[in-house]
Amino acid sequence: MATPAELDGLSLGELFRIGQSILTELEDSSLSSIDPKYQTQVANGLQMLTRADDLVTKLAIFSDNEILEDINTNDLKFLMVPAYLGNLTLKVNSPDRRSVLEKSREHLEQFLSACQDHALVQKQDLRLMEQLQNKAPSVAASQQRDQKIARFKRERDVKQHIAQLRQQLDAVGNKGDEDRDVDDAERKWVEALIELEILKALESWHAIEQEMVMVKEMEAMKEMREKTGRDTSLDEREAPQSSRATWGKGKPILSKEGRPLQPFVITNKREQLKSQVFGYSHNLPTMTVDEYLAQEMERGNIIQGGGEEPEKPEIDDNDYEAQDADTLKKREWDEFVEANPRGAGNRGNKG
Repeated sequence: MATPAELDGLSLGELFRIGQSILTELEDSSLSSIDPKYQTQVANGLQMLTRADDLVTKLAIFSDNEILEDINTNDLKFLMVPAYLGNLTLKVNSPDRRSVLEKSREHLEQFLSACQDHALVQKQDLRLMEQLQNKAPSVAASQQRDQKIARFKRERDVKQHIAQLRQQLDAVGNKGDEDRDVDDAERKWVEALIELEILKALESWHAIEQEMVMVKEMEAMKEMREKTGRDTSLDEREAPQSSRATWGKGKPILSKEGRPLQPFVITNKREQLKSQVFGYSHNLPTMTVDEYLAQEMERGNIIQGGGEEPEKPEIDDNDYEAQDADTLKKREWDEFVEANPRGAGNRGNKG
């Protein structure tokens, strides 16, 4: 980490550039979030951006009374300092997770409030801000899902727009056009970056509210263990199987705001098929074959008897009616066989 003297020697622009670079490296880093090197970078980024935020406040770069057009293009990017601080704070590995969430939410609210003062927040984003601040009625989970999908698509489009503006800005700078053209291209690029950070801040704020519910529940469980002097996890292991199997049944998994009310596991079709292959997903037999046959015999569902077919009684030579009936039956059978030769019904779907 930099010493206070080293921080004093850096300008606001340098502090912003270094902090922004560290945040970008962390988002693309392959290191684990609990890796000491990763946490060292987080601390360095927080140190740079915290110093930058102090300078922005001390120099009074932004005023609530001024409109967006009054802000200098070179100063406009400093609106994103609180947003970067909020993102970096979420990456801090600390046992006091609640403090981390609260500090990050504070930075994000500061950023979104400043953007709202300068008319940079769109109407649909304002509605979500009011919901997160509990100033607006909550919406159904399905509507929240649709809104999240819409923000994701919008974020993707904004990223593409930023890339196009960056190319245009580089092209204008290489041609050596007037400073006014360069300033206009850079201003559009910075405004697009701010729009992207607004979308990210809203998503992070929403995730913080959801995680905060679970953190508070864990704190309540910890407090209960400390009061009773007994580990509640032991009570759960000692509880009867029937009570654990029926726990949570008939109760909603999510609240109207989309917050989890009880633990749940999301599985896919692959996991279901796997459990059917490697587990007893079918009903195991409860009796032997002999027991089943004996039971069916008692119910009268098995026909007994069999043996050789009885001989056909011979027709009396004086019984002319029986002889005529037998002759007629044989003749009809011969006619049927002649009209339906063997294999006539098996045409192989050839018509």
